[in-house]
Amino acid sequence: MKSSPIHYVMWRFTTGGVELSINHYIDYFWQRFPLYAYSLRTPTQKIYDEKKVHTTSGKENNWSVYFSFFLYCRKHKSDIFHLLNGGPIILLLSLLAGVKNPIYHIRGTIYWDSNWQWFYLKSAWLLVGVIKRFFPIHFIANSNHSAKVFHEKVLAIQPEVIYNGINTGAYTQKRVQRRTLKNIGYAGRLHEGKNVELILQLFESIADQKPELQLHIAGEGPLRKSLQAHVTQSPFSDRIHIHGFVKDMPTFFASLDLLLFMSAYESFGNVLVEALLTGLPILTSNIPVFNEIHGGEDDFTLGDPSYYETLHTRFLAAIDNYETLSQKAMTASHYAEKKFSIDQHLAAFHKIYSGY
Repeated sequence: MKSSPIHYVMWRFTTGGVELSINHYIDYFWQRFPLYAYSLRTPTQKIYDEKKVHTTSGKENNWSVYFSFFLYCRKHKSDIFHLLNGGPIILLLSLLAGVKNPIYHIRGTIYWDSNWQWFYLKSAWLLVGVIKRFFPIHFIANSNHSAKVFHEKVLAIQPEVIYNGINTGAYTQKRVQRRTLKNIGYAGRLHEGKNVELILQLFESIADQKPELQLHIAGEGPLRKSLQAHVTQSPFSDRIHIHGFVKDMPTFFASLDLLLFMSAYESFGNVLVEALLTGLPILTSNIPVFNEIHGGEDDFTLGDPSYYETLHTRFLAAIDNYETLSQKAMTASHYAEKKFSIDQHLAAFHKIYSGY
């Protein structure tokens, strides 16, 4: 029986977590299914092996983006479309074009930023709900938290939950219990909502008392320039390092003794899983999905990033209790290894793809 081609659709080919994770699918499925990747907007970088996957990209103009995608869907309407958090307009366009096998992969928890966006996007989602009565759409969420938010805010359906998959072996081979605190780090996008400025503030609050302490920031994004300006003005500028995009994340995490992650919203948190797999202690904001990652260990949670004083108090207590935090990180590391392997993730999708 001939395998149906699979089209991975995302907003832009770039070095973000979602976009780079498609490489796992490509490496696993390219000899099993014909593979295609579609960038709705012009790519910023070449991130896929075109010997394994056919790539196509759209334009920057919104109408061109939508029209080009509609024509693409019409051309391939009998194939599998794996839509990576594209939003209701992209999903509607695929349905109106006649796509028979859409998979909508929920990898976020923010759906609108204004009343106007709520009005037209919520309306689009309600139309999706009507169409879903007549045409099958497979909804998948990357955590129980993102599934719950989608159910409560967007559509009254219950998505299937498939956790993000991590290449655990690359990280567990670096696993070791940390003994001393010398290097604090952050990894992720340098965007609003990630609260990287809070991490700088927390570091600077103890830097005087701990002259051996260094801060390392890995990631790219629109806030890099302002963060660099802050570092330049900091009295601890020689101890704060902004590395930009880091390719070898297992080695980066292995070089740290503590990871801070103060995001205001997340649907999952690959960075936290990867860090824990190396045995790295973590301190996070109070996003519910983080409990799914580390098993609900209260010592890893600093609190709501909107309340700095509480955050700071818990941060100082965690630093004073670093040895216990390190021990608990090792326990959480084994928990994460069992729960978030890339093999389990890909096997789940293989079963879904094979059902079409």
